[in-house]
Amino acid sequence: MLFRSTTDGNAPKALCATPAEATTVRAALAGKEPGPLAAVAGALKMPEALVMSALPENEAYGVGASHFPVIWKSLETWDDALTLVTKGANIIEIRGQVGLGEPSKRSKFFNVTRKGGGLNGHLRPDLYSSIYGISRVGKESALRGVAFVDQAGEVVFTVYLPSEGETPPASLVKQFEGTWALLRSLPALCRR
Repeated sequence: MLFRSTTDGNAPKALCATPAEATTVRAALAGKEPGPLAAVAGALKMPEALVMSALPENEAYGVGASHFPVIWKSLETWDDALTLVTKGANIIEIRGQVGLGEPSKRSKFFNVTRKGGGLNGHLRPDLYSSIYGISRVGKESALRGVAFVDQAGEVVFTVYLPSEGETPPASLVKQFEGTWALLRSLPALCRR
């Protein structure tokens, strides 16, 4: 879980937006079409997890990283996805189904494999602090995805429903909604 240090000698508090931070984030997003939240986090000098925690629960919902296996299984059901990995000023996009995943029998990695294009790799969910579902729908665009967050509150990668410049098929939206419902059935990381 992400923690915010305290200066009053009390135990650290979970990294959840205060009412004032929530107001700041919501004001920064007011009137704008949905888009990746990293730019807002950068402009406000906040970790991305804090920005996501500031949104209403119908737009972003965070859970502990211990729920990784069940959430990943849900992502495996999507027929198509756009996975974004951001490192510094670089953005890497991988289009296609996420791979099937299973814990390594020899290491702490979670191995993701698939035949053909799409996401393959070796993940370390034991180093994640939280997972956020994002469902922001505007007048002209929508942002629907699942973000995996590290211990510093920054997004490691996000699996989005592909929709840049196109309307996703209803079948894909339904698959996302299944994952969204699963996330919302789990205990919330931040109570609002």
